Amino acid sequence: MDGIDPGGATSIPRVDADDGRGGSSQTKVVIFSAYFPSHGGGMELACADLAGALHRAGMRVEWVSQADGEPGDQPGIKYTPVTGTDFIYALSGVPLPIPMPWSIPAISRAINRADVAIVAEANFILSAISFLVAKWNRTPTLLIQHVGEPSTVSKLARFVMRIGEALVVRPMVRSADTVICVSPVVARHFARIRTKSDCLTIGHGLDLNMFRPSIDRAEKDEDRAALGLERDRRIAAFVGRLTESKGVSIIAGMAARRPDWTFVIAGTGPIDPRLWNLANVKVLGHLGRDQVAKLYRASDVTVLPSPSESFSLVVREALAAGCRVLCSDQILETDAGLRPFIVTERVDLGHPHETAGRFAAALDRCPTAPASEARAYVMEHCSPAHLFGRYIGLIEEMKRRGETP
Repeated sequence: MDGIDPGGATSIPRVDADDGRGGSSQTKVVIFSAYFPSHGGGMELACADLAGALHRAGMRVEWVSQADGEPGDQPGIKYTPVTGTDFIYALSGVPLPIPMPWSIPAISRAINRADVAIVAEANFILSAISFLVAKWNRTPTLLIQHVGEPSTVSKLARFVMRIGEALVVRPMVRSADTVICVSPVVARHFARIRTKSDCLTIGHGLDLNMFRPSIDRAEKDEDRAALGLERDRRIAAFVGRLTESKGVSIIAGMAARRPDWTFVIAGTGPIDPRLWNLANVKVLGHLGRDQVAKLYRASDVTVLPSPSESFSLVVREALAAGCRVLCSDQILETDAGLRPFIVTERVDLGHPHETAGRFAAALDRCPTAPASEARAYVMEHCSPAHLFGRYIGLIEEMKRRGETP
């Protein structure tokens, strides 16, 4: 089943921990990201999947991030939370956590323990600090870029992010030992930068046993009951951070126009959909991955009116779970091959009422290809064994190069 064991574990190749001299050559990796998975963003969830895959491959994995809710709970992974503030996100919805200066010693110790440092997204302060410390220590650095063009709605925030890209992000991309972009749209954004090695494009792997279609109508009804959803209503799901840049205001406009649908929102953020006072909107808050998979199976369509996505786990997860997808036409920039499997509309957050009208009208449309073909496409392009296997091979090669005098 394309890299998936029947029992549900991802078939990840293991690396040999024996150095041939009776000692251990276990590869030690440290991952730096702005948040832990409890934040609920796709970037953090992708990091969680990567961390789990590296651990299953026999590597020792430490994950350093700013404390934002509970750290992860994957067995075998060392979580190192650092203190900081995230008031900018609380006020504006722009994720910009700021670590405290006294966090630097913990960052340095984590790098000293590692053979390779993985930095997930250069746009964050913690990423820049950890990257500089790794370079100072001569620890090989693997930079994973999830974001290209800034997608935030705020013009001021976009201006600040572009300055940050010029002063911080692009120099990091130039000097990282290995650079991975998660989709072609991100790779094109950084295409003119001369890097130390070839810039690679590697997407995210999915747990295709977790994100699977319903076995039958009875299971769909069971999933709806478990989530507190009505059996006989048509359900449109939104999964993601509750910010303007994710198009949450479009969901409000759709719900007002389509009382014949129930709109189920899974996620957290500065926007509170309960304040819309719409009877056909149900807010579930933050859900674990298994509950998100249930929501996809329980829903008739997943809606993602975000105008700018670099990869979009939501789209792939929903398709893998057999759920229709209605999203921005920009998604096709991440993978044009998705065209037969999704319904798209133009998103203009500057004109939310018109956009909501287009999306509301498109709720009843179906893609040209059946759901079974959509899942087969995702299985082919998001195979965990293949994609995480590429990461494992790169990390082992970086370790060998780092050990060479």
